[in-house]
Amino acid sequence: MSYGNKSLRIPALLTLVPLLALSACGPTVRSSIPKGGTLPSSIALLPSDYSGEIPRERVDLVRQALTSELRNNNFIVVEERAVSSTCSTPACPERGQLSQRYLIDGFVTLNLASFSRSNFIAGYYNELSGEIIVRDPADRELVSVKHSQNEQGGILFQSGQLIQGIISQVKNSGDAVFENLAAKFSQTIVEQLPAPSSPVILAAQEGITIALNSASTEWISPTSYRICANGTPASFAYLIMGKNRTGLREGSPGLYCENLSSLVATDPSHPAALELRSAFGTSIKRNITLPTNPPCILENRLQASSGELKLLCTQVGSSSSANNAGCSEKIAQCAAERIMLFKAASPAGPYEKVADLSSSTSSLPLGAQQIEVVTVGLGGIPSLPVPLKITNK
Repeated sequence: MSYGNKSLRIPALLTLVPLLALSACGPTVRSSIPKGGTLPSSIALLPSDYSGEIPRERVDLVRQALTSELRNNNFIVVEERAVSSTCSTPACPERGQLSQRYLIDGFVTLNLASFSRSNFIAGYYNELSGEIIVRDPADRELVSVKHSQNEQGGILFQSGQLIQGIISQVKNSGDAVFENLAAKFSQTIVEQLPAPSSPVILAAQEGITIALNSASTEWISPTSYRICANGTPASFAYLIMGKNRTGLREGSPGLYCENLSSLVATDPSHPAALELRSAFGTSIKRNITLPTNPPCILENRLQASSGELKLLCTQVGSSSSANNAGCSEKIAQCAAERIMLFKAASPAGPYEKVADLSSSTSSLPLGAQQIEVVTVGLGGIPSLPVPLKITNK
């Protein structure tokens, strides 16, 4: 090898490797649809079986690419969350529910057979093989497309492409090459499918309006609150707090609710929001204020002696002052509409109500020994009952 005249001798075998090429075996199509016939326009991509050799992340990349190609070719593809929340297995025995709820007329199954990636001294070769099958709601096969997509690349030493070849080799060591292969695989397969049946229906459903009519929050216990949204039925509702997303359940048509713990930390840099999303991807979002001032938690807040009850750091009723004695970081000030006292002959009960107080400092009933205290917070939510320990001073 001589560097003086910048000549470079390479074995003849390496000069035969092309710089970059995308190629494919021709797709194999099997169809029961007459020539000129159409496929259903509204379809669902069923969950994948992740038990094969291809990593889940790469299967998901192919699913994303396939969904994009189907939508680009005027198919309505129901949102994946709608499918995964309904189907119990990849075979999805709940197809009837999907069909009725989202007006789905076709179901697509993606089966990936293999993926191989090989790096050589002067090139690389990648291949992705798989099949999609489209069935109707009665599980009759409408069309299937089987395809193998490959990509190869290398170095053209005789053409002075040494640097470009090295760049190609480096790119092939990451996942970007798989995204490229997945996109080409999906594009080739979807090109073989008959066109969807009704572009008019497509336009109407994609333009569907999602309404979020109202939202509310209320305390249901000293440590939890209930959040509800009212809007378009058969949608998906979420509470979004920063990067956290919590689903709300549709208990009745258009009413979505969930009970949440007030102990869950919120992200103060992001306002809480409610989102309503249709199965076809359209959505609406609204900021919401989460409830504050929970009912008083009475632990370490009660003080009773000499026939008198005191609630530390508690403002009761419309009074502008509170008994701030003993306040600390652990006992923050809280508000209550009133205080209720219950007495019993023994700790086992039964208890009966004996007083309804309106001040943080009040007299105890004469002769009372077994007493439990309950505060009623703003909004009428009672605290948990706490036994009162009476000391004689």
